[in-house]
Amino acid sequence: MMTFKKILPFMAAAVFMAAIVMALPTPQNAAASEGSIPYLKSLNEVERAVMGSQTLVLVQFDAKWCGYCRALQPHLETLRQKNPSTALEMYKVDIDQARDVAIEFQVSTLPTMFMVHKGRVVGYKRGALDEGQLFDWVDDVRKQIRKS
Repeated sequence: MMTFKKILPFMAAAVFMAAIVMALPTPQNAAASEGSIPYLKSLNEVERAVMGSQTLVLVQFDAKWCGYCRALQPHLETLRQKNPSTALEMYKVDIDQARDVAIEFQVSTLPTMFMVHKGRVVGYKRGALDEGQLFDWVDDVRKQIRKS
């Protein structure tokens, strides 16, 4: 398993890419889309909700203008419905609303998802996924956690 600090060297170009993505103009009405998955809006919220959790946590970075993020949304909602919050907590971060969080996690591609368990990054995925790929990834991360 990788800690957050160990994953940083593998994403050296991410800061530059994130700066480019975040420099894109933001529509005036770019409020986070409504849904059952709550949005985290600050590093403090991430620290409390994600890094301090004893449960497996999925954090998805997205933006309202991201088509792949919108396509992933129904799959995330299905995943949330099939997993009680005691088994899998889920949060989203809108990179246009919480740029400091995206920079801290060095997000360079959307959508990007992290799986965190007991404060440690145990999984990382970026790009489009269909529902089967999403569920398989979550199952693989759970198996990895059980082995350790």
